Amino acid sequence: MTAWQDLPEGHYAIPDPHDPGLITYWRRKDIKGKRGTRPTFGPWPLKARNGPVLYTRDVPRDLRGQARAEWVRDWYATVRHPYEAAVAETIAAGTVEAGQRFAGLTSRCCACSRVLSDDHSKVYGIGPECRSGLSTEQLALYYTPRLGRAHAEYLATQN
Repeated sequence: MTAWQDLPEGHYAIPDPHDPGLITYWRRKDIKGKRGTRPTFGPWPLKARNGPVLYTRDVPRDLRGQARAEWVRDWYATVRHPYEAAVAETIAAGTVEAGQRFAGLTSRCCACSRVLSDDHSKVYGIGPECRSGLSTEQLALYYTPRLGRAHAEYLATQN
């Protein structure tokens, strides 16, 4: 089982684990601060609400204090965290494909999410600054034919 903390930094588009007819977008990033590096993972863009979301109105009104906190903690443990684990597993099963799908569907770099403007960047799905640190072997994984295969495989599962 892959934890989201083990995913490489980047932006991903995957079929939603609860609704495969829906594509969801995700961002995995390390935030550097005074106390060190803190990994983050969540929907993209930041205000998106992918998957099950707990709203205040969903919490039973009669709960107060510790009982309320335990109910919320249980909801996250039984609903949200398994959903995020399924998302992380889906991304881990094909990180390059999920990144390419993000780039192909949004015309943005799958590493930093900047808009792709030059032709080489659009072919790879990754911008010139982000791909400058990649080896030739790594860059070959991002080449468009791989994206075409990923789209074909995805469409085949939908029929």
